[in-house]
Amino acid sequence: MRLRLQILNKINDIPINTKFILISIFCVIIPILSVNLIFLNSLSNTVREREEENFKISYERAKTDIAHVIREGLAVSHSIYYDRGIYDELDKSYEKGEYYSVFTDSLKGRVDRYLAIYRNISNITIYTSNDTIDSGGYFIILNDEIKDTPWYKKNKEFNGNPMLYADIETIDYSKNRYDEFLSIIRVMDQIDRAQADRPQTMQHERILKVDINTHWIYNALEREKDYLSLYIVDDEGRVVLAVDDYVYGNEEKYEFIKFDDLGFNESEILFDGNLWEASYIKDWRLVGVPNEEKVYMAMKQARHFILLLACVSILISGFLVWIILRSYNDRIKKLSSHMSKFGDEQLDLIVLNEGKDEIGQLIRKFNKMAVKINTLINDVYKLQIQKKDLELERVQAEINFLQSQMNPHFLFNTLNAMLIVSVKNNYTEIIDVIKNLSKTLRRLLSWKDDLVTVEEEICFTEMYLKIEKFRFSEKFKYNVFIDEGVHNFKIPKMSIQPLVENACKHGIQSIKGHGDITVEIRVLGEDLKVSVKDNGIGILEDQIEDILMSLEDDIYKAGSIGIRNVYRRLKLYYGEDLKFFIESKKGKGTTVSFLIPFTSKLSNQKSI
Repeated sequence: MRLRLQILNKINDIPINTKFILISIFCVIIPILSVNLIFLNSLSNTVREREEENFKISYERAKTDIAHVIREGLAVSHSIYYDRGIYDELDKSYEKGEYYSVFTDSLKGRVDRYLAIYRNISNITIYTSNDTIDSGGYFIILNDEIKDTPWYKKNKEFNGNPMLYADIETIDYSKNRYDEFLSIIRVMDQIDRAQADRPQTMQHERILKVDINTHWIYNALEREKDYLSLYIVDDEGRVVLAVDDYVYGNEEKYEFIKFDDLGFNESEILFDGNLWEASYIKDWRLVGVPNEEKVYMAMKQARHFILLLACVSILISGFLVWIILRSYNDRIKKLSSHMSKFGDEQLDLIVLNEGKDEIGQLIRKFNKMAVKINTLINDVYKLQIQKKDLELERVQAEINFLQSQMNPHFLFNTLNAMLIVSVKNNYTEIIDVIKNLSKTLRRLLSWKDDLVTVEEEICFTEMYLKIEKFRFSEKFKYNVFIDEGVHNFKIPKMSIQPLVENACKHGIQSIKGHGDITVEIRVLGEDLKVSVKDNGIGILEDQIEDILMSLEDDIYKAGSIGIRNVYRRLKLYYGEDLKFFIESKKGKGTTVSFLIPFTSKLSNQKSI
C-alpha cells in the first residue's frame, strides 16, 4: 500500500501535458511503429521479389524478340543459299553488256522479294569472284579490298557455316554519326557440295551477306530500359548493340569496346546468358544489368505507404486519446489561467461547456465569483481612459500623415525659392534646370496611372534630357523623332526615360568627344518600335549576351538595372508579344530598342 501511494504521489507531481505525452509515446506511437516496421520488412521482401520477376520477364521478352529478328535473317540466308538459279547465273561467263539483262530479268527479282517480305532485313549482298559481271546492286565483285576486311577473314574460320558478325561504320565524324551493322555471313557452296563428285565447268567463290535492320533490335532494348540495361555481346566479348551511346568509344574513334571495360561488378549483373542456342551464335550473349532505380522507386513507394499508414494510425489513435484526455486538460488549464489573471484585474469568465463532473462544478463557482467581483469595479472610469488612449492614437496618426505630406512640399518650396533667386539674378540656365527638375519631381509624385500616352512619356523624358543638357553643356545634344498618330498611344510609364538615363550614364558620360542621343518612336507594320541610340563607348558582344540572359534570370548585372526594369515592366504587360534588342559596337555606340503591338488593347485602358 505504501509503495502504491508513493507511485501515485510521483505521478501526481508530473504535469498533465507530460502525462499526455508519455501516454501517447508508450501506448500509441511505439506499438504502431513496431507493427509497421515488421510490416515494412515483409512488404520490402515482397516488392523485391516482384521486381526481380519483372526483370526476368523483361529479359526473356527482349531475348525472344532479338532471336526472332535474327531467325528472319537466317531464314533469308537459307533461302538464298539453296536458290540454284542464283548459282547458275553467277557461274556464267558474260560478254560485255550481257549481264545487265540477266540482272534485271532474274537476279534482281530473286533478292527484291526477300526485302519486300522481311522488314527486319536492311540489305542483301552477294560477293562473287566472277569478274565478268557488272559490280553493283546486290552483287559485288570480290576484290582484294573486300578480302582484307575483318568479316571476310573471320568467315574463313567458320568453314562455310553461317556466321553472325557485327561491325560499325562512321558516317560523319564532325556530327558524331555512325551506323552499326549486324550481318549473317556464309559461303554459298551448296551446289559445290552437292556436285562435289562431278567436274565443274567453272567454279567461283560466292559469299552471302544478309544485313539485319538493327532498328527493331534497338526498339526491343529501348523498350526494356526502364527495367534492364541490355547489352548484346559477341563472341569476341565486344558490346555490339546497346542503348547506351558511350559503349561505342569516344568522339575521336567509334568502335566497339569490350563489355569487361564497362566496369560492372558481378553483383550488378543479374542476367548473362546465350543469345540463342544455334551453333553460329552460341557464343553470343545477352547481358542484363537491372535498373536499381526501378527497385529503389518501388521500395520508396512501399516505404511511403508504410509511413502513411503509420501516420494515419498514429493520428487516429492520438486523436482519440486527445479527445478523451482534453476533457480534463483544457478545463483545468483554463481555470488555472483565469485564476492567475486575478492579480492583473482581468476577471474574464470561463466560457466553455463545464460538464457535470467535479471540474465542471468548480468552473461554475469560479464564474459566479468573477461576476460578483466585476460589479465592484468602476467600468465607466476604465472606458473613459480607453477613449482617451484611442483619441491620442488618432491624433498621432494624423500628425504622422501630415509630416509625410510636408517633406515633398518642403522640397518644392525650396526649389521655388531657388527659382525666384535665379530669376532676380538672371541665372537663365539655372532657371530652366530648376523648372525641369521641379516638373520631374512633381510628375513622379503625381503619376498614379501605370499606363500613360507616348506624348506624356516623351514629355517626361525630355525634361530629364534638358537637365542632362545643362549638365553636359555643349558636349551633349539630343533628338526626338515621333511618327504622326502615336502621340496618344498608351504605354507603361517609365518605359523610355530609364533607357535614356542608362545611355547618358554608361554611354555618353565615358567619352571625351561630343555626345548624341536619339530617341525614335516609329510604326513598323502592326508594331510600335521604340529605340534609344547613343554614340557612347559601346558594349562588348559577350557583355550584351550576359545582359540579355540576365533579363530573364533573377541575376542583376552591373549597369543593366535600368534596362532590366524596363524589360520586366514591358514583359508584364505584353508577354510573348514583346521583342527586345540591344545592338552595340565597342567605341561606336549602343542602340536599345523594343517592339510592342501597336494594336494592343492596353491603348484603351486608363490604368492597371
